Amino acid sequence: MDAMKGRIFGNRYEIVEYLGGGGMAQVYKSWDRVLERAVTIKFLREGLTNDEEFVRRFRREAQAIASLSHPNIVNVYDVGREGETDYIVMEYIDGPTLKEVIRRNGSLEPVEAVNLARQICDALEHAHEKGIIHRDIKPHNILLTASGRVKVTDFGIARSTTQNTMTMDRTIVGSVHYLSPEQARGLPVDEKSDIYSLGVVLYELLSGHVPFQGETPIAVALQQVQQNPPPISKSTPEIPRTLEEVVMRTLEKNPERRYGNAKALKDDLDHVFSGTIVGRLPLEDDSPTVRLEQPLPWQEHGKLETREPSYSNNKNEKEEPTARINWKIVLSSLLLLALIAFASTFAWQRYMNVPEVMLPRVVDMHYMEAIEAIENVGLQVQVERVNHNQIAREVVISQDPEGNRMVKATREVRLTVSLGPKLDRVPYVTGMTQREALIKLQEAEFSYDVVEEYDNRRPAGTVISQKPAANTEQPIGTIIELLVSRGPENQPIMPALTGLSIEEAKTVLAPLEVRIEQREEASDSFGQGLIIGQNPASNSNVEKGSTVTITISTGAEEKKAEIEKKKTTVTIMIPEERTESKVRIILQQGAETIEAYSGTHAGGDAVTRQVEYQGRAIIQGFLDGEKVFERQVE
Repeated sequence: MDAMKGRIFGNRYEIVEYLGGGGMAQVYKSWDRVLERAVTIKFLREGLTNDEEFVRRFRREAQAIASLSHPNIVNVYDVGREGETDYIVMEYIDGPTLKEVIRRNGSLEPVEAVNLARQICDALEHAHEKGIIHRDIKPHNILLTASGRVKVTDFGIARSTTQNTMTMDRTIVGSVHYLSPEQARGLPVDEKSDIYSLGVVLYELLSGHVPFQGETPIAVALQQVQQNPPPISKSTPEIPRTLEEVVMRTLEKNPERRYGNAKALKDDLDHVFSGTIVGRLPLEDDSPTVRLEQPLPWQEHGKLETREPSYSNNKNEKEEPTARINWKIVLSSLLLLALIAFASTFAWQRYMNVPEVMLPRVVDMHYMEAIEAIENVGLQVQVERVNHNQIAREVVISQDPEGNRMVKATREVRLTVSLGPKLDRVPYVTGMTQREALIKLQEAEFSYDVVEEYDNRRPAGTVISQKPAANTEQPIGTIIELLVSRGPENQPIMPALTGLSIEEAKTVLAPLEVRIEQREEASDSFGQGLIIGQNPASNSNVEKGSTVTITISTGAEEKKAEIEKKKTTVTIMIPEERTESKVRIILQQGAETIEAYSGTHAGGDAVTRQVEYQGRAIIQGFLDGEKVFERQVE
């Protein structure tokens, strides 16, 4: 179990569960006990709190997002430090990353991809207006809400445009598959670097894969600097040509040939399906390269104009400035080629000189121990969490690359960590028929086991109880034990004993394993020693071990004055849900038990009978052997 779970930070934020993490930070879902809402808390990873560079980057992220307020950017609610732990409290987004969507669906429909890219443009436009360059735009850092709204997050390596944006010690900062060429070469970056990274994201959304792939980060970075991406139409022929042209323009090696800002890119995305996108936009920086004052013309075949801009041929203008400008273009191009050659040589040398380290095998380890083991050899870690029915929560399921092998020291290790079994609420099925209950459990992806027992109160096939209880959270596939009624048990029927001797009665009752209780009473109808009454009455159910009372005649007695006979009305209602039921009315008068009525009736009938009695008596009504009323009369 994660030691962080249940901890409270800032006297208000309670840790609920681990969401994921990278080389710099760990992210948890938490509960704001003051405002009663879910939030996300990002903690600087333990072990980095003494590293001034990481602490500076972590705090820079908080400052960067805190200065932004936009519906397409994750909100920052709070920042804090507890002990040696720095943390950022952010908006909680209950939705997947764009990377998870790509892994699940592959390429997206052009309309859907453009819609997502337009929202990212809105987020970048707002950040750029505030002077913030993200520098790490990639699908992993883009969340989607349930309504499909984009939320850009992870400004961990963001920089202000007023800061020196050269990477420290010529180290590449950012995710290499989405890195702009200028980032890969360690050059200053601006808004156009984010435009390039967004272009890679859009390329991946449309094709299902990134434009450049390689065995090592350096190999990919070299491609970012030197090679043009393959046309998307090679793998996705159905993509509109205008949309492909927009994507390829975002991926220009020369920043000056890309879109000047996010708004310009969004404007073209708004028109890609109408075929009316603009040509090359005016350049908007202080570069010595010439500024294009007008958009290039849109050609009939729908392709963006790629010629260098032409200039006015007004005869009143002098020719010399034009020539001078052309020389600037030539010199700039030569300088760019020299820089590329230098960067390529430098990168290749770095690649060849990258040391190798032994990557430990961390499968089946707790993810915190796994991260520590990998970081101890100098490698960075990316964590992805998935549900797994067999592997316990927070245990490493797999690693890429595999362990116990030598890898480049720059290699990133991806860990897949178990979230444990997927949980769901057990549905309430008590009282349902067995068939209804099984369908309900199957729909909720639970297994089941059925145990049957006799039950005198519930019809056969009815669920009496369930275990585990309903509405408890259980892993998918858990066996739910159902106790199902077999209906009433086949109990012995009480035989008629009237007129038998006590010895004969004992012989008849022996198989029932009941106790016999005797009473005596005078009778004019039966001779001495014969049974004149019994309880329970004949044809009723009798349980093993119960007591049967029999009344034995002592013979006739002197006649007394005749007692006045009386009548009373007895009504028994038969439930409508029953097909038919047997009705019996029993009269107990002194020691004598008399069956006043016996008959079978349909469900819904009201059975009414007159019962005649003398003196004090007890009248009992039975429905299918079950006593439904008892009345004393006199």
